[in-house]
Amino acid sequence: MAILSVDGAYITLEAPFHPELSTQARRYRGRFVGKGRWRFEAKWESDLRAMCLMLFGVDGRPETVADQVDLTVAVEENGGSPLFRRFHDDIYLGGRQVAGVLKGRLIPRPGKGIRFVRGEPLLEHKGLQWWLWIPTGSEFIIRRVPRMAVPFMESKLDGHGRLLTAQAA
Repeated sequence: MAILSVDGAYITLEAPFHPELSTQARRYRGRFVGKGRWRFEAKWESDLRAMCLMLFGVDGRPETVADQVDLTVAVEENGGSPLFRRFHDDIYLGGRQVAGVLKGRLIPRPGKGIRFVRGEPLLEHKGLQWWLWIPTGSEFIIRRVPRMAVPFMESKLDGHGRLLTAQAA
């Protein structure tokens, strides 16, 4: 998850890919330095912590990220704009990739640290177009989620699924 390290005049953000991260980082003049690391001026610390809360549900402190649990999620889409159905895109939940598509081969796969207990990601082809989706009734485990992010994850599931268990990692 997202960890902020303050070192003199700069802050380093170490975070996995998130589709909104580069857009948000530009707001604070962030510079991508490779391998999931961003560099910012130290004056943006409080704003960067707020950004981490908004994208990942954590404040960026190493000690809060270290306390982790495994979450079991049940998919229950209730209409509206589905969270677990994406057009030409991967499926994310609270900053974690739940399902994606192998580039060039169009094969659905679980995200890193995700294990499906019931159901699996599916790919629906319509001509040259495709939809990635996780059917209602599926269950999956998200490994090593910071305990601080559990309420954030629950809020993202509202109307799309429910959290079944949170067990120590």
